[in-house]
Amino acid sequence: MATTTYLAGEALGRPEERNLRAALFERVLERITRYFKRTIWDSTAVDDCVQQTLLSLERSLQEGTYDPRRSFNRWMWLKAHTVYVEHCRAHAKAPAALPEDAPLAADAPSPGASVEAKHDAEVLLNHLRGTLDTETFGMFVLFFGEGHNVSEVAAITGRDRKTVRKRIAQAKREALSLLEG
Repeated sequence: MATTTYLAGEALGRPEERNLRAALFERVLERITRYFKRTIWDSTAVDDCVQQTLLSLERSLQEGTYDPRRSFNRWMWLKAHTVYVEHCRAHAKAPAALPEDAPLAADAPSPGASVEAKHDAEVLLNHLRGTLDTETFGMFVLFFGEGHNVSEVAAITGRDRKTVRKRIAQAKREALSLLEG
């Protein structure tokens, strides 16, 4: 079975490969729809955002702007989040970086980690969620929890790199002060 990254690479820059893109979009449609249902709640807006995301992916594949050496899934989520941010701006509401109850990569230490390590990670994240503003906390999670670099976090949040670096540094200082204290 071909991976999504492989399918995207095969369909890249080849407008005649409609079947490959259809298979690719069929694989990711449900995940994209769930993402927008969790963040928007309005079914009409969800359908519009899903459609915009798929059109953006289609356009990028046809134009050859996707880099097949990189993960298609990460690229897809960047496109989806960009559509979400544009939707929020159009409707004058602040985008939430993460839902309050979203599972975070840092919330789930490895299965072999001790109960204390799991508890410590949970305490740290809950403390940061309570002390940092929503956007800064989201940047912290994107950078440290999900492994995005500063440029990717800037693209996801719609902020410039300098602002992202400052906010991540602020969150890191807060986390270190809690760990040291």
